Amino acid sequence: MPRGGSRKGSGRKYKFGEPFADIGVPSSISNDLIVAIEYLWEKGITGKELIDALLSAEFRKVRKYDYAVSAGTHSTSSVGGDSMNIDYEEIDLCEELLKGANKMIILPVMGDSMIGIGIYPGDWLIVEQINPLYQKPREQEIVIVSVDDETLVKRYTREKGEVVLVSENENHEPIRRAEGSIYISGIVKSAIRRNLSKL
Repeated sequence: MPRGGSRKGSGRKYKFGEPFADIGVPSSISNDLIVAIEYLWEKGITGKELIDALLSAEFRKVRKYDYAVSAGTHSTSSVGGDSMNIDYEEIDLCEELLKGANKMIILPVMGDSMIGIGIYPGDWLIVEQINPLYQKPREQEIVIVSVDDETLVKRYTREKGEVVLVSENENHEPIRRAEGSIYISGIVKSAIRRNLSKL
C-alpha cells in the first residue's frame, strides 16, 4: 500500500514549536547549533532578535595586544610603530567582563563616595547577583547593599560584630549596621568608565 506524501506541519518539532527545516549547515556544528537556537528561543529571543544575536558574535571580538602602554615616567612601553600590527589576540568582551553572565547585571553609578578606587558618577558596575542566605561577601569586597531603603555601593567590612560599610571618599562617613538590618544583593566584579572627560 503506497505511503502518503508529506503533510503540512509534519516533521520533527523542537522546543520552539515549529517544524524542523532542512538547511545546509556543516554537520560538525548542526547539533550544537540546534541546541543554541533552542536555548535562545526559550529565553524569549526569537525572530529577528535571534538572528541579530547570532550575527553579533562578529562584533564582540576586539584585539588585545601583549604590549602595555606606559602611564608613568618610570615605566617604558614597546607599543608603537609596527608593533601594533603583531602579537595580539582577539578576545570576546562579553566573556571577559561577564563571566557567568546568567548571574551578572549592570548598574549605573550616582554620587562620589567611591571615587577613591576609581568608581565615578556615570560609570557602569558589573555586579554578580547573590542570595545572601547562601553566599556571603568576603571582607573588603565591594558590594551592592540596601540600607534604610537606599541602595548603595560600598566596601564590606566587619568590626566588633557589626557590618561596616566603608566609602572610598573621606567626605563620607562609614555606615555601621547590625547584620540583619541590611540586605546585600550583589558583589561588584568590575567597573566600566563611561566618560573620561568627567574626571
